[in-house]
Amino acid sequence: MSAVPPLEPALRLAVALLHSYWVLQEPVDQLTVARLHAAGRELGLAEVTGTLTEARLPRLRDLRERLYRVFAAPDPTARIATLNEVLAEVSDGTAVEAAPDGTLRLAPLPHAGPVGPFAALVTGALARAAVAGGADRFGVCAADPCRAPYLDRTRAGRQRFCCELCNNRAAAAAYRSRTRRS
Repeated sequence: MSAVPPLEPALRLAVALLHSYWVLQEPVDQLTVARLHAAGRELGLAEVTGTLTEARLPRLRDLRERLYRVFAAPDPTARIATLNEVLAEVSDGTAVEAAPDGTLRLAPLPHAGPVGPFAALVTGALARAAVAGGADRFGVCAADPCRAPYLDRTRAGRQRFCCELCNNRAAAAAYRSRTRRS
């Protein structure tokens, strides 16, 4: 069994942004400029996150919500369409399209949208992840009430939960449900 390669730093930053809202933590919204600055330093992306200010938090929350919709879309085609909507507004001119053989590839947009370095970096990372692994690898946690986004990096492509905690909670709930019926 081969090891899963590490996530590229920009993709890890996108995941950090997405996971700054989680119903299983208190408070549920933990997006702060300080956390993004720390994540940027840790990932070697301080030049991008270092320019973020408190005034940008509403736009960052909006970006987070829009990127969440990519993961929550009902099927791979809808995920790509949703990702391309975000890319058209914030990327440096890249979109994801299906090649004639059905694989995904990056393609230039007819015109680039307004670029913010942070938004362009994280949306570009998600576009590259879609091309590399397929949009069927984007999902939201099946554990109630979690619904956190995840990028499935398992070999079989069958991930359903964002983390081991949610997997265990769902398994315990299923067991309780089965034993109640017995």
